[in-house]
Amino acid sequence: MNYRQFLAARAGELAAADGESGTPLLDACLILAHELGITRASLLARFPEPLSPAAIPASFEEAWARRLAGESVAYIVGVKEFFGREFIVDRRVLVPRPDTETLVAAALELGDAMETGERREGAAPRTLRVHDVCTGSGAVAVSLAAERPGWRLSASDLSQDALDVAAANAARLLPVGAAPLALSRADLLEGLAGPFDIITANPPYVPSGETAALLARGWREPPLALDGGSDGLVLMPRLIGQAFRALAPGGFLLIESDALQSPDIRDMFLKEGFGDARVWKDLAGLDRITGARRP
Repeated sequence: MNYRQFLAARAGELAAADGESGTPLLDACLILAHELGITRASLLARFPEPLSPAAIPASFEEAWARRLAGESVAYIVGVKEFFGREFIVDRRVLVPRPDTETLVAAALELGDAMETGERREGAAPRTLRVHDVCTGSGAVAVSLAAERPGWRLSASDLSQDALDVAAANAARLLPVGAAPLALSRADLLEGLAGPFDIITANPPYVPSGETAALLARGWREPPLALDGGSDGLVLMPRLIGQAFRALAPGGFLLIESDALQSPDIRDMFLKEGFGDARVWKDLAGLDRITGARRP
C-alpha cells in the first residue's frame, strides 16, 4: 500500500460516516500531514511511495476517530487558513469560513473608497476607525488590521473565551510595529464608544432548530456563535440600531448572513434610517454580505 491508497481508503471511511463531508480526501491529507509534522505539499509528494502500517503515528488514529465522530479538521489540527493567514482555532470559537472572506473584502473596498474620496476632496488626512462585532477568533479584525495597518481596528465579543483566542491571533499575526488590536467584551456594540467609519459583523444567524440539528450531528462549535433565534435574525434589529448610533455620518455597517436572510436585513436597515443598501456575493454567487450607509 502506498500513501495515496491509504488516504483514499480513509477518505472512503469518512464519506460513508458523513455523507455531507465534501472533502474527505483533503481532510485525511490535512490530518495525516499534521500528525507527521510535514506540509500537505510534502505529503502529496509521497503519494506514490510505499507506506507501512508502522509509519502511521498512533496520534493519527486518535485524530481520525475525532473526524469520523464529526469534529472539524480545524479543531483537530488547531488552525484554519483565512485570507492568506493561519489562525488558531479551538472549541471556544467558530471556525472561520471562506465565505466570511467576503466580509473582509467588502470592508477593504469601502474603506479604500472612503480614503480615495477624501483625498479627492482635499480633506485633511485622518485614520479610519473600523470595529468588528462578534469577532470570535478575530479572523476579520486581524485580517483587516494586517491588510491596512494605517487603519485603527477594534473588536468585541460577548465571550471572554473568544476574546482570548482573538488576542492570541493578533499577537502572532499582526506585523511588528502594528497598532495593537483593541478588544472589548460587549453585547454587540453596547457600551462601546464610536464613532466608527465601518462596522463589520458576523453575528449568529443559524436558526435555533438548525443549530440543534448540527450539534446533534456532532458539530463542536459553540452554540453562542451559531444560534440566531427562531429565524436566525433575532440579534439583527438590535445590532442595526446600535450601529446607527455608533457610526459616523457616512459610515457603513456590513453584516454577514444567509442569502435568504439578506432581503429582511435590508428592510431592517431602511427602517432604521440607513441608506445606500447593497449586497456583496460570495464565491458561490450567493448574497453573503448586506451593507448600508448611515446618512
